[in-house]
Amino acid sequence: MPLPYRINLIDHERWVSTGYNRSFAWGLVQNKTAKELGFWRVVRYNPNLDSEGGCYEFSLQRTEPAIVSEEFSFLDSEVSRGAALSRFVAKISEWAENQKL
Repeated sequence: MPLPYRINLIDHERWVSTGYNRSFAWGLVQNKTAKELGFWRVVRYNPNLDSEGGCYEFSLQRTEPAIVSEEFSFLDSEVSRGAALSRFVAKISEWAENQKL
């Protein structure tokens, strides 16, 4: 079944809906045809500290080093979250194109 976007962060909404619970700060990355590209995760983010940010990371395996990343200032602002997600997904899309996936 086709997914809605060119790059889909599976379970990202679950993470947001839990109030950024660290246990849910990761998931699969799939393309529009549901092909698994790797994993997304959020590191260095503490939802209890509004003044600190973190980093979105993409890797081929959940515990491998990131091959794409995007820093953000804080996630509780929709503008900050949207901008960081947009840049992060664009970087993954560019990586996938370069890999011919």
